[in-house]
Amino acid sequence: MKPILSPLFALLLTPLCVAQAADAPAARPSVLFIIADDASRHFGEANGCNWVKTPNIDRLAKSGLVFDNAYTPTSKCAPSRASILTGRNPWQLEDAANHQPYFPAKFLAFSEGLRKAGIQTGGEGKTWGPGEAKLADGSPRNFALGGEGGENANDPGAGLTAFLKKRAPGTPFFYWFGSHYPHRPYKHDSGIAAGKKPSDIDRVPAYWPDSEIIRRDMLDYAIEVEAYDAQVGSLIAALDASGETKNTLIIVTSDHGMPFPRVKGHTYDDAHHIPFVATWPAGIVKPGRRVAEFISFIDLAPTFLELFGVNGVAQGMSPITGGSFTDLLRNEAKGERGTVIVGRERNDVLARPGPPAGLGYPARAIRSGNLFYVHNFAPDRWPCGNPELGFLDTGASPSKTLAMESGEKDPFWQHAFGKRPAEQLFDVASDPDCVTNLAADPAFAGKLAVLRETLRSELKKQNDPRARNQGDVFDQYLSPRAKTAEGAPENKNAKE
Repeated sequence: MKPILSPLFALLLTPLCVAQAADAPAARPSVLFIIADDASRHFGEANGCNWVKTPNIDRLAKSGLVFDNAYTPTSKCAPSRASILTGRNPWQLEDAANHQPYFPAKFLAFSEGLRKAGIQTGGEGKTWGPGEAKLADGSPRNFALGGEGGENANDPGAGLTAFLKKRAPGTPFFYWFGSHYPHRPYKHDSGIAAGKKPSDIDRVPAYWPDSEIIRRDMLDYAIEVEAYDAQVGSLIAALDASGETKNTLIIVTSDHGMPFPRVKGHTYDDAHHIPFVATWPAGIVKPGRRVAEFISFIDLAPTFLELFGVNGVAQGMSPITGGSFTDLLRNEAKGERGTVIVGRERNDVLARPGPPAGLGYPARAIRSGNLFYVHNFAPDRWPCGNPELGFLDTGASPSKTLAMESGEKDPFWQHAFGKRPAEQLFDVASDPDCVTNLAADPAFAGKLAVLRETLRSELKKQNDPRARNQGDVFDQYLSPRAKTAEGAPENKNAKE
């Protein structure tokens, strides 16, 4: 992350100071990037989760690093992955701030920059989406990764092996594998069928009822995360067989939190706080560490570009907001990283009546130290979408059905679907589930004011339309998943 500075920030724990890029290594490494689809911090031993077994990820964690404070800027697939690809926050990406959008052709991805610079890039599975991405000439765009939805779910290592065989010998590469696990739908009671028990789960978040239905749904999710771990094992085996492991940075992560009520798509810590494991035998200093510094997905692109010695802007990328974290890999932190900014715009289309693709639920938030401050720009809107439309911003699941059937007076219904105040403040050290709003507590008034001003100031620096009172533009962007209303403006981004 780039620095976020405020004269009042001393009231908080630490300001955000970003380390400058370290010198590139003499021998450029390769990168294997492995990303799950909707997994929270349940990577087995790496995240202290005993009811999800991930032996392959655990092995990587022991030989590398576990980042305890990694965040996605937004908790829906398309805008989260857009931030990875561009190094920019969603609100800096026009249409691509939304879920299910048209991806503006003018925003070059780091992977496209690497390809232009002569680095061999490839991939399999889910890269970016859902939505529509085209090049300036209107042809389909795969971000120089080859991942267009195809995926050998049982043996993704075969795809990596085929890619490596086509690569020029001895040259560095970037390979992206996008799993479709643990995205819904799930096979009902697959966890029970596999021998898991509801009592295996040590803790149910406070925003859900601790019920048999919830626990069984969580066990079904666990089976999907374990399937992802098997894919990680297949990819690592293929890399080991190629002899490339020593000088390859491997990252294992997820695009955002689990597909359950009040997590995926929302603006709470559990939605944005992601699992993140990295290993690189030839490059990581003091492996086995846990990294406490905050990093964001917008920091990935500059990290990759630095490792390959490529100037992204010179290749045509827009200016990058994030900052490289190679200093953390080398255990040479050059500054303190105690802050991260997140937010959301329109998630699923037509969840709220209004423009052709429906209204969004705009929010921005800042995590600083243990405090998580949220500013909801339209508290009159329903955060999950309108009730009469079925709360479309939360996908179907047994957990959602249980929450809906509990009724509006039930606190768990309110946690999942209820309207939210303009400001929310949580102490995640004592309230990790973000269920106790401290915004009106006089004891936190000073810190809330600092966070509010720090967030506002940084968003202005990033030219966020919301900070300039021009945020309605996000609601006007069209979507290929919504029929264009008669007379609606033509979408031009696909042609730029």
